[in-house]
Amino acid sequence: MFWYVPCIKPFGGFMIPLFNKTVDTLTSLLGYRAERQKVLLSNVANIDTPGYHPKDVVFKKELNSRMSAGIGVELVRTNQNHFGETSKISGIRVEESDEPVSLDKEMTNVAENHLMYNTTVELLARKFKTLKSAIQEVR
Repeated sequence: MFWYVPCIKPFGGFMIPLFNKTVDTLTSLLGYRAERQKVLLSNVANIDTPGYHPKDVVFKKELNSRMSAGIGVELVRTNQNHFGETSKISGIRVEESDEPVSLDKEMTNVAENHLMYNTTVELLARKFKTLKSAIQEVR
């Protein structure tokens, strides 16, 4: 009855890779985008707070430091338009900026992050649609 329960990790994702790590990677990316949205909206909420400095989730710096330290993975192209497997970055770090909060900048960041979140959701939906189609073809 509950055959699927042992296949799921406690914090999301699948322990048994069905076809590749795309679902796990996209799920992790959704988590990152959700956390970043919280931080960005906190900046907007505190725009009038004296002495408040904007915060942001560190991703690019963390990725670059891991890649330069050799922790990253080598990208392999199977097609000119495709990238190979990527590694997940665990542990979300938040950094505070020295500059004052700019409503325009924060709202731009919120809009960009929202767009990237929706794009990730769409990619995940397409992946599941592809898997569903493959399963139905087998029947």
